[in-house]
Amino acid sequence: MRRFKLKLSTLGVFFLATILGGLLFWVSQQVQMLEREQRGIAEQISSEEEGMRVLNAEWDYLNRPDRIESLAAKYLNQMQPVAPDNLLRDANAIPEPQMMQSEDDVPVMVSTGDHSVQKETKVNGVPDARPIDDKEDSKSSDFDGVLKSAAGDDE
Repeated sequence: MRRFKLKLSTLGVFFLATILGGLLFWVSQQVQMLEREQRGIAEQISSEEEGMRVLNAEWDYLNRPDRIESLAAKYLNQMQPVAPDNLLRDANAIPEPQMMQSEDDVPVMVSTGDHSVQKETKVNGVPDARPIDDKEDSKSSDFDGVLKSAAGDDE
């Protein structure tokens, strides 16, 4: 019986082949996982595109000219003119929405703020005119800018 003699180079090649084989297996598993993830994302995109097609079809259905015409004939006759007391005088009067936790721990949007009626003042000798309070504060919003530009256009 002959004894098999291992050389150091043979042993090194064996370990290198084993490490490279394990690395190849790991890479192939990563590739398969990423392919599954890609298929899932593609299905989500397809689902969202189908939802968008449905919403566009509903939008087109609801905006048919004959439907709009019948709604206008039905509801425009019932509209009343807007009273000056119902107009917004101050953008800060719009309450900021706040998050609250309900009993079942679902966040609920709650609107808080003061609903005090502002005092009427005379502007340029016109008794019914009410100034817009455009003071900048920490609660300023894009709506303040709209009010400022609207007030600037009237001048």
